[in-house]
Amino acid sequence: MKPCEFLSLGYYKLIIKEPMSLPLFLVSLLLPALAQTLGQPSGQASAPAAGQVAVVPPASAEAVLEELKAGNKRFVDGRRTRSLLSSEDPKLRETLARGQNPCAVIIACSDSRVGDNFIFDQELGRLFTIRQAGNSPDLQAIASAEYAVEYLGCQVVMVLAHTSCGAVKAVADAKGTPLPGNLWAFQAAMAGLLEATPRQPKEEHLSYYRRLERVNAMRQAKALVHRSELLRAKVASGKLKVVPAVYDLVSGKVIFLEEAQAEPELAQAH
Repeated sequence: MKPCEFLSLGYYKLIIKEPMSLPLFLVSLLLPALAQTLGQPSGQASAPAAGQVAVVPPASAEAVLEELKAGNKRFVDGRRTRSLLSSEDPKLRETLARGQNPCAVIIACSDSRVGDNFIFDQELGRLFTIRQAGNSPDLQAIASAEYAVEYLGCQVVMVLAHTSCGAVKAVADAKGTPLPGNLWAFQAAMAGLLEATPRQPKEEHLSYYRRLERVNAMRQAKALVHRSELLRAKVASGKLKVVPAVYDLVSGKVIFLEEAQAEPELAQAH
């Protein structure tokens, strides 16, 4: 509390008349902050209160995933907090102008309905986002992920697929026929997907597309680890988690899939 605020609240008069009240007054100021500090679980980040700007990432990859899961639950429940701190935008911009410290890389589809800051209820500066249709990272995207991990300290890389993915549907419907223009790049990025995921007898189209989206997310996560020596070494050492996931457009829920491992003989997906 500033001196001018101290005087304006009338505490000066109180202490002059009753000097013994000073220790109690100081304790009353310190106790709330102390209680908040002691009540904060180690390695866990909470949503910042009004007037605060969160820039410190969680202490571990596990803590990052827990934060993303908690944020997604708030999004699903319609109770976003961190991504609603619009009143803190000027202060947050001032802080972030001095540097960034994101906790996770999100390799998401370019689909306009997939906004990762909303989906995981995170403010600016928390997520390092790479967006490509079909969430199929090319060399430039892989380099971007490597940069975020090596230079920014990100401990989680998530390949975030979503339901009703147009890129996956286009590849599935083409059935090997080259797509027009540069759209063939989708087919190149998802090479082997259709062969690895054949449509089952009597399987509905919608069910088949959902299965392709899920398998594509897992294959792209594995390919990412396989194609990047830097990321593979981080995964093998336990310092990084590469996690495929699928975002449901209707429910808003993110389904976390099995983590990609640093397998020495991983089949090339590209």
